[in-house]
Amino acid sequence: MPVTFQGIRIGQKYSRPQLADLWGYRGYQALARGVVTPRDSNFIILFVTEYQQTFQEQYDDRLTGKILQWEGPRDHFAEDRMENSHDNGDEIHVFHRERHHSDFTYIGRVVVLKIERRIERPSTFQFRVE
Repeated sequence: MPVTFQGIRIGQKYSRPQLADLWGYRGYQALARGVVTPRDSNFIILFVTEYQQTFQEQYDDRLTGKILQWEGPRDHFAEDRMENSHDNGDEIHVFHRERHHSDFTYIGRVVVLKIERRIERPSTFQFRVE
């Protein structure tokens, strides 16, 4: 079953296991990263947690109104796709939560406003919720 956003509602809460079930994954581990790019799709899915557990990598991510300030992963996964999403037809979707171990709220599609590419540390992105 391909990943689809039909039936996914803005403002509704979802857990990773729920989404894995909806999208036909065997387990939620396929959605365990902060950036997920489902096979054979034009989707880039961000799972954003503002306050991580203390033993985890700490990222400076925050949602203020319709603006998301976000640090990408240290391995720079999918940064080129995000930077060029407007031109190549990729859609960036965001699930957000303030604290770890809680469900994510689907905030919808975002567009890239600004990027500061970095090599030695995470790049920073600014997105606007559509």
